[in-house]
Amino acid sequence: MDVASHHSEAWELYPQLSAADFAAAKQAGVEAMHAQLLANRGLHTPEEMNAFLQARYDQTPDPNALIDMPLAVERIQRALQEKEHITVYGDYDADGVTSSSLLFRALRTLKDHEAILDFHIPHRQNDGCGLNLAALDQLKARGTSLIITTDCASSDVEQVEYAKTLGIDVIITDHHHPPAQRPQAYAMVNPWRPDCTYGERYLCGVGIAFKLTQALYRAYKRTQQEELDLLDLVAIGTVADIAPLLGENHTLVRLGMHYLNRTQKPGLQALIRKANLQPGRIKERDIAFGIAPRINAAGRMQTASLAFELMITDDVDEANALADQLDGLNILRQHQTEELTRNVREQSLAQSDKTIILASGEHWHEGIIGLVAGKLAEEINKPVLVLSQDPRTQLSRGSARSQKDFNIIEALRGFANQLVRYGGHAQAAGFTIRTELTEQLHEHLLSWKEHGGPLAPAVIEGTSLPDQTGVVTDQTGTPAESENSEEIVPTNQLKMVDLLFTRMELLSYAQYKNLRQLSPFGAGNPEPTFKLEKVKLLDKWLSGMTKQNLTMRLSSLDGKFQHKGTYLRGAAELPKLNGASYVNVIFRLESSEDDSRPEIWLKILDVEPIRG
Repeated sequence: MDVASHHSEAWELYPQLSAADFAAAKQAGVEAMHAQLLANRGLHTPEEMNAFLQARYDQTPDPNALIDMPLAVERIQRALQEKEHITVYGDYDADGVTSSSLLFRALRTLKDHEAILDFHIPHRQNDGCGLNLAALDQLKARGTSLIITTDCASSDVEQVEYAKTLGIDVIITDHHHPPAQRPQAYAMVNPWRPDCTYGERYLCGVGIAFKLTQALYRAYKRTQQEELDLLDLVAIGTVADIAPLLGENHTLVRLGMHYLNRTQKPGLQALIRKANLQPGRIKERDIAFGIAPRINAAGRMQTASLAFELMITDDVDEANALADQLDGLNILRQHQTEELTRNVREQSLAQSDKTIILASGEHWHEGIIGLVAGKLAEEINKPVLVLSQDPRTQLSRGSARSQKDFNIIEALRGFANQLVRYGGHAQAAGFTIRTELTEQLHEHLLSWKEHGGPLAPAVIEGTSLPDQTGVVTDQTGTPAESENSEEIVPTNQLKMVDLLFTRMELLSYAQYKNLRQLSPFGAGNPEPTFKLEKVKLLDKWLSGMTKQNLTMRLSSLDGKFQHKGTYLRGAAELPKLNGASYVNVIFRLESSEDDSRPEIWLKILDVEPIRG
C-alpha cells in the first residue's frame, strides 16, 4: 500500500489491553470499550474504572480530611455566632469568581440577617492577584475581622502578616503550590501543602471552596440537596481552569453539568441565554468557549466584580443587565484581541528568521496579551512573548507562551537577575522587566534556545501549577486559555489515538451515547479519539463561512455504511486528496444529541490519502 503522506505519523495508538485485563473488567461489569478508554486515561483496576463510571457523590472524600479544614470550620462558626464582619476575597478569573461566589452564597444562607457579609475581588491591572496591602487597609476600615480567600493567597506571607497586625484573621482556601515558607494564616486549606494527606490534589479553587461549604453545611446539618445545588458553579470553575477531570473533579463536574443544565440561578440562566446555549444540552465545551470567556471578560476588560455580582444575584432584572454587560465586554475583548493579534503578527513577520518572537507596544491591554501570545505561538509553532510597555514607569509586563521542546520558565530563570518579577511553568509564563532590557532578554532567549537550555519542569516562586493541569496564571494574571470557538488539536501535545476501528458500522448514535458515559471530557479525560483505516472517499468539498473547513463523505468498502466528516480548518489538506480513492482518518464522534433525530458525524482531526 502506497501511503501518499506521512502526516499521520505524529499520531500514536495506545497499546491494547490484554485478554486477561478485558476479562477482569468484564467480570466487574465494565464493558471492553470503556475498559480500554479508561486504561488509556490512567485507570487500570476494575475498582478504579467502576468508581469513575458511577461517579457517586456519596463516595467523595470527607471534606474534614483536607488539612486545616476543622480549624477553618471552627473559626467560621465562631464568626457566624458572634455576627462578625466576614469578607470573601477571590480572584479575577472564572475559577476565582465561581469559588468566591459559591462560598458567598453558602455563607449568606448561614449568617444572621444582621451580620455583614462582604466580598473583594482584586482589579487585574491595579492590584494583581492575591491579597494586597491597600485592599487590607480598605477592608479593615469597612470593619472586616475575618477574611476567607478563594483561589489565591498561598504565597502571600507578608500580606497575611500585615492582616494580623490589623486584627484580621485570614483563612486561605487555594490550590496553587505554596512556597517553602507558608503564610501564617489562621487556617490554610490547600491540598498541595506537603503536610496534607488528602488524596485528591487536583481540585481547583472552586473545588476547595465547595469542600469548605460541604464541611460547613454538614456542621450545621443542612441538607445534601443544598450542597448539590452549588455544583453548577463547581462545573464552570473546574472546566474553565482546565483542571484534570479525573477522580473527585470528574464526579463533581459530572454532577455539576446535570445541575448547570437545570440551574435556577438567575445569573447563570441569563449568561446561558447570552451565550446562545440551550438548557438541557450544555456540554463541557460550552463552558470553555461560551460561559467562561464571558466571565473572564469582566476581569480582563473592566472588573471581575461584575461577574461575581452576576453569580450571586437572585434578581432576574439585575441578572439580565449584568449578563448584557459581560457579553458586551466579551465582544470588546474579542475585537481588541483580533487587533492586537494583527499588530503582533506584523512584528513577528519582521522576525521570521528568529526562532523566538518578541513583540511589544505601548499600553497594550494586559488582560489580553497572554491570549494573543498563545494564539500566535500555536499559529506559527514558535515561542512568543508579548509585552505591554508603560512609558510612565519604564516597565514592561510580558506574557510568554511556548512549545513542549522549549521550557520558557527555565529560560527566564536564566535571566532572573534582570527581571523585576516572573512566574509560570514550562509552556506559559509572565514577567515584568525594565523596558530598556527587552532587546537583551530577546537575545538571551534566542541564545538559550540555540544552545539548548535545560528542559526539566520548574516550579517558580511557589506559584506554579503542575504541568499536567495545563494552566498557569502568569504575572499578568492571564491564564493560558483557548480562544477558539472551534477546537483544533494543539501542535505541541503528543497526539494519541484511543482505538482503531476496523468496521464502520460500529460508529452509531448508540456508540456515541455509550462514549458520553465517560464524560465530562477535558483535561486529563480528553474526548476519545479514533482511527479508521482504508475507507472510501466518496466526495470532498470546502465548507464554512470562509471555506476554511474540509468536509468529506466516507463509506465502508462494501458501500453499506456512510458517514459525513468535517475537518475544521482543514481546507489546506484538500490538494493532497486529489486522485485518492481511499483514506485513513483520525476523528472524534459528534452528534446533535437529539434522541428524536439520532444523527452522528465525524469530527476529523487528520486525514491521510491512500494511493493504489
